[in-house]
Amino acid sequence: MKHHYSFILIMSCLLFAGLLTGCGKTEEKEEKQEEGSIALYYLNVEEDGFEKTFYKLENPDDPLLASYEVTYHLSDAESSYKDQYKSSIYDGVIVNSIVINDGEETVDFGAGYRQLSPVKEILCRTAVVKSLLQIEGVDSVRFTINGDSLLGVDGSAMGAMTEKSFLMEGEDDGIYEDSRPVTLYYANEKGDGLMEYETTLDAQDNVSLEAKVIEALQTVPKGADCISPLPEGVKVNQTQIHNNVCYVDLSQEIENILPGVEDKITVYSMVNSIISLGSASSVQFTVNGKKVKKLHDFDSFHLLMTCDYSLSDKKIVEENEEEVQENIAISIETDEE
Repeated sequence: MKHHYSFILIMSCLLFAGLLTGCGKTEEKEEKQEEGSIALYYLNVEEDGFEKTFYKLENPDDPLLASYEVTYHLSDAESSYKDQYKSSIYDGVIVNSIVINDGEETVDFGAGYRQLSPVKEILCRTAVVKSLLQIEGVDSVRFTINGDSLLGVDGSAMGAMTEKSFLMEGEDDGIYEDSRPVTLYYANEKGDGLMEYETTLDAQDNVSLEAKVIEALQTVPKGADCISPLPEGVKVNQTQIHNNVCYVDLSQEIENILPGVEDKITVYSMVNSIISLGSASSVQFTVNGKKVKKLHDFDSFHLLMTCDYSLSDKKIVEENEEEVQENIAISIETDEE
């Protein structure tokens, strides 16, 4: 059955209800989650992760009214709580309407949603979807902007989202929490080949593993005869995995010239390293949200790319176990003396 109510009327009712019940919110936040309540995902004070607060729905049996309740509260964190959390639906982002049809919910935002930076967009989208999916009768959530489908970083329409749409393993510490073995591909000293370095990366501080890969490639392993394949200051604006493709939006610094390193080495150091995580089989890059056809001498930087292992030169080998144990023994003898 399809539901579609007047957003303004419902918001007025919710505002009135909020005025009547607002005085009890402090106690409600400190209590454990009770039956009929859900976790609302606000932004933390630093705006790089989430602060969950428990909220008891006033309309738990009506998924549409409950959804309006949720979006209203996510849009209006009370001023007295600004030192603890912030609204996850940013100022200037308006909810036009909500429609539910056979468990799929469509939230239509105003044009202000398009003005969000890539980081703010993923934070807002994650918070709203994860909050709404807790409502009984809401199985998936789709975003539109003034009736037009929300587009992903690949330029295609983003479909209905579920819990599996987000790389969010931890529920308390932030957006991303994971640890995984990875093979990082650095440039050799001549800049014309790749060198493999096996290690383990942790997704911490609300940064995905794919973003951690780009970060790690800018720091050369101690004592290794290799160089960083990336220009200084390259950052990841956003990552998204969809249909086995990892979409990576990079900062403008990726277009800076890196003397001594071939452009194909720069590109495939990222591609090979990201794919080694095992979460995607191909990679597509954008720069500040836009496709770039050519990266200096490298054509087709905007296309889907898979690994090129032919560029690998050799592996970076750390101290072997005997050397490690020998160093430990020497250290112990020195301490005893």
